[in-house]
Amino acid sequence: MPLLSMDVNSAVQFVTVIIIFVFVLALTYGVTKWTANFQKGKMNGGNIEVIESFRIAPDKYIQIVRVTEKYMAIAIAKETVTFLAELSEDDIVVRDTSANVKVNFGELLDKVKEKKVK
Repeated sequence: MPLLSMDVNSAVQFVTVIIIFVFVLALTYGVTKWTANFQKGKMNGGNIEVIESFRIAPDKYIQIVRVTEKYMAIAIAKETVTFLAELSEDDIVVRDTSANVKVNFGELLDKVKEKKVK
């Protein structure tokens, strides 16, 4: 009988550990989602928006930003931000990023396989 008791005790401990693991995983997921939504809400102030960013070297970028109604180009390096030019609204070409492009993984995998075969 003691052997059966040990097996039941081990099974109960295992199930308890699994339940705790799932709880911690769900809690982590919830906190991560909440933090992301909180940060997104802070970024949607409405007065400052990054229109486009282009990497020109490691740790160096050129960005087009909108501050209120003015558009400007800035250069961002590791520890500096440099104003390059003010742009008119007519010069800005804004891409529509609202269209969600769904990629079929199977088709993408087939394309990669075809390239490797050639």
